[in-house]
Amino acid sequence: MPSDAEMTDYAKHLPRIYSDIIGAFPGIEPGRKAGYGLAFQTLAMHFANTRRGYSLSEVQRACVQLADEGFFEIKNGIFAHPTDLGEQLIATVTGQPPASNLVLPQLPVRTW
Repeated sequence: MPSDAEMTDYAKHLPRIYSDIIGAFPGIEPGRKAGYGLAFQTLAMHFANTRRGYSLSEVQRACVQLADEGFFEIKNGIFAHPTDLGEQLIATVTGQPPASNLVLPQLPVRTW
């Protein structure tokens, strides 16, 4: 994993569409857990609603590019899930703390 300084320097050079996509994750789902994915369509609708004007095709291609660089994993051909590297980039771009991991409590032991 890159250092925080290396990631900050990298984030400074991101073209706008990539930083907008990265920054959209906590904006769309503020309580999300680490690795929580968003559909390309959800991202594209977010950009339409916020008047950024990225088409679904542009969002999809940018997410695939982010996946090719190890920031996302594309699941089922439509969901962009941030990897650990992607979570680090999201925290850097947004200035927010990293998303937490989902921790579920254990079920109680059955007594029957």
